Parts: sequence; C-alpha cells; structure tokens
Amino acid sequence: MNWGIELMTKSDKIRLFRETFRGRQDTVPIYWTSRKTGRSGYSPLCRNEWQRPGCQKGIIKGSCNACKKTDYTPLSDSLIQGHFAGKHILGVYPLLADNTCHFIGADFDNHTADKSPLDDVAAFYEICEAQEIPCYILRSKSGNGYHAFIFFEEPVPAWKARSVAFALLQEAEVVGDETELSSFDRLFPNQDSLSGKGFGNLIALPFQGKASKAGHTLFLAPESGFTASCANQWKILAEVEEIAESVLDDLIEEWQLYRESSEVFKIWKVSKNWKFSDYPKSDFARIAERCAFIAHCRDDAKTLPEPDWYILLTIAARCENGEYLSHKLSEAYPEYTPQETDAKIYHALNSTGPYCCRTIKRISGKYCRACRYYGGVRSPIVLGRPNHTYLRPGQLGQTAAMSGPPCALTKEENELIRRYYAFYRSLDQGTRKPNTSEQKHFQGVCRGRWDARNIHERAYLKYRARE
Repeated sequence: MNWGIELMTKSDKIRLFRETFRGRQDTVPIYWTSRKTGRSGYSPLCRNEWQRPGCQKGIIKGSCNACKKTDYTPLSDSLIQGHFAGKHILGVYPLLADNTCHFIGADFDNHTADKSPLDDVAAFYEICEAQEIPCYILRSKSGNGYHAFIFFEEPVPAWKARSVAFALLQEAEVVGDETELSSFDRLFPNQDSLSGKGFGNLIALPFQGKASKAGHTLFLAPESGFTASCANQWKILAEVEEIAESVLDDLIEEWQLYRESSEVFKIWKVSKNWKFSDYPKSDFARIAERCAFIAHCRDDAKTLPEPDWYILLTIAARCENGEYLSHKLSEAYPEYTPQETDAKIYHALNSTGPYCCRTIKRISGKYCRACRYYGGVRSPIVLGRPNHTYLRPGQLGQTAAMSGPPCALTKEENELIRRYYAFYRSLDQGTRKPNTSEQKHFQGVCRGRWDARNIHERAYLKYRARE
C-alpha cells in the first residue's frame, strides 16, 4: 500500500504497524512483573486467567501448557494502541501455525557487560547491504541491546529465513568457530517448526510508549552508526523494503545451505540406529565442577544464548544419560520444546565433535581466563573422565617430546589454509553440506573414516592437529 504519511490516521498507523510486524494473530503475549517475587516475563493473554478453580496458574508450575480451558485473546487494535500509549508491553510470536514467518529478527545483547553489540550489529548490517538485503535496526526495550529485522513480501518457510540469517551472521563473523566474544543471542523465530506445545519464541514489539520516550524500541539511523533514532519513525515504517522468497532460495543454493530437518529427527526418534562418536562416556557433574563455562551453561540455562546452548549440547549429549541430561539442562529456557532440543542433540552428535576449549574461549573467553586446565585438555568433555590425567600448560612440552612435534606445514599447505580454512572448517564441523564426492571424502577424512589422499586433506589435518 502507498501510505501518505501526512494523511495517516491513528487507525492507518495501527494497520501499518500490524502488517509490518505481523506474527500470530490468534494470541498475543504481554509482559508481566510479579509484585511478590519481582520475577518478570511474557505470557499469552487468556480470558480465563486467574479464574478459579479452572485456572491453575500460580498453583501448578507449567499449568498453562497443559490447560484445556485456555481462551486466548487475539491481537486487536485497542491492544496495539495501549502498547503505543505505554499502558502495557506486547510481544509477538513470529512463527505462524503453518511454520512460516513474515520476518526474521536477530537479537544482539550485552547481558554480561563484556561484549560489543553495536560492532556486531554494524557488521551484520554491512553484510546484509552487500547481499542487497534490506535490514532494519532497532534499539531493544532495555536500551542495552539491538534487534535486527529482515521483512518478507509474503510469509516464507521459517527454515529458509533462519538458514539465510545464520549464514549472514557467519559471513559477518558474528557467529562461527573463529569468532571472539559475540553479542548475538538468538533468532526470532528460534525454531523451524512448531512442536505442538506452545507458540515458539516471541520478540517484544517496537514503538512501546514508555520505552520510546527514552529512545528505545525505535528505528535507528545507519548514518549515525546506529546511535541515534530516525527522525520520522512512521516514514521509515511506511517505506520498509521487503524481500521475496526467491531471494532466500538464491542464497540457499549459492551458499549450499541445508535444513536441520525435523524429518531427520523423526527417523532418529524411531530407529535410534545412529552412531555418534567413539568418545567414552563422561560424568557431566565432574565437567561442571572443573569447567566454569559448562557451569555457566547449567546455571544460566533460562537465559542462555543459542550459541552457548549448542556448545553445551555437544558436551552434555556425550555424557552418561546424555539425551535425558540434555533435555533437563534445556527445559529451564522459557521457550523450550522437546522437538527442537531433540533436533539439536542429533545435530550435535552427528555433525560435530564435542566443542574444544579453544573455540569456547573465543566465544565466551571470560570463563577460560582462570581455568587451571586450559591448555592441558583439548575439550571439557575429558574433564568428566575419572581416569584421565590432566596436563597443565607447563607439562605440554613434555608431552610433545614424547609424542613428537606436530608436522610443519609446507609453504603450499600454508597458502591453502590461508585461502580455504573457513571452507575446510565448515565441512569438518558439519555446517556446510558436502556437495561433491571430493567434499564428502574430505568430511569423512575429518571424522576418521578414511585416510587423507590429497593436499587439501593433508594440509587441514596437519593444521587441525596444531590447534
């Protein structure tokens, strides 16, 4: 629609807002704060809320999920107007009932005060610009983080939107094995499909009355380095550029992206015939006692960023009772679903090994600074093995003397690593699907199935042994 900004009525603005930030219309999450405990969060508005004896909220934990008397309030213009006026704070569930979405959002935050969201946002925006994908940045409700939005002309399959968004984050070096500290928290939607329990994750709606007076929940001007709000918010909203699904399809084909399919999960759930590693089982409690990062993942599960969660699963799923343990560690997250967690466990077991200390240090380095084992073990997974002898950094020379130094790379091999390391690594970690017989063989070599037969495989194995 061609909106005439000067002629827009209050109803026009509400309609424009709802069309742009369109998610589920049959239910709307609203922000609440408990007067007794100070706890806060979002819950879907329900007409039967607190209507005793039917409503068991506050009596039985998680009662809303199993309640058969829910009567959810649909989104309405009056609720949106109240949001604009600051009477309440609304969110939106972006994942629709048919597993499509009208937009994809990325959350950048600085919960631990040791990250730089603005740098990550700027890098992500630049990559989107380079790919000619319109991207819009808004400051979050708290003012400490940012939300990046990409909008679609028509609802697109969530897995396509998420695959491309993750690829853009990797291209921006905001996520990935070589990333230092990243402020990226999660995507909205955070799953490819609904599990049948709940509505998926939610994102706070912008233009909230009280927050906007402080300059929050508003579009930010790129020319200011995303430090200042745009002068005319309604003009920006009316001129939002949306992309077609074909744009996603082109990038998916060009970058060889693939879906972490729920079909894979279904096969695994039925057969359980998969083989995931040669790693002996570890004791998770022993690991958490010795690794501050794993203890953080366990203790902060409710607000754990998605990259940290995935790293945790690559460790926990390989411990005793790994599947059960992984679910117990994950279920504290408010938007936890068994289906999404099962799919992540499958991927963590079959597409990568347990994450290494070196990678963890790059992503959440503060937990590794005082680690007495860093440099003496390759991965936290070994800290849970009762008969393992842990080396201190000062003992590494003795080990090298016994086992011999890693082979030096030739000049040609060094050049290959310089040029193709990211590609090699993506095949090794399973983030890139092998597309040729050579790539499949390379991946098999990385996983120990076959011997190296060409210079690419030999160079990468030699380099990896030195990491």
